[in-house]
Amino acid sequence: MSDEEYKLLLDSMSDQVFGNQDTVEDEKQPEILRKLMRETVKFRDKLKEETGYIITVEDTRVALEELELHLQNKKASKNLTPEQKALAQILIDTVVLYNYGL
Repeated sequence: MSDEEYKLLLDSMSDQVFGNQDTVEDEKQPEILRKLMRETVKFRDKLKEETGYIITVEDTRVALEELELHLQNKKASKNLTPEQKALAQILIDTVVLYNYGL
């Protein structure tokens, strides 16, 4: 999956995760979405290089749903693959660090 396809996927999920926001132009996107995209692409590339696993759109969607559950203070799902769980944790950590300005 290309970087642009990941960007489109995250853009499509942004309303669900962060509320109704304009995501048409990259410069109008909130900084946190750009951070989430960068972290997702970094994870994708590292995972492929180290294990040969190619992360799927479904893996990314599940990780974003886990982020949403975290933001709503709900329990995490138990049926995640190791790749989905790792990506979800990266996304959660990114949001937590962003919120604390670190």
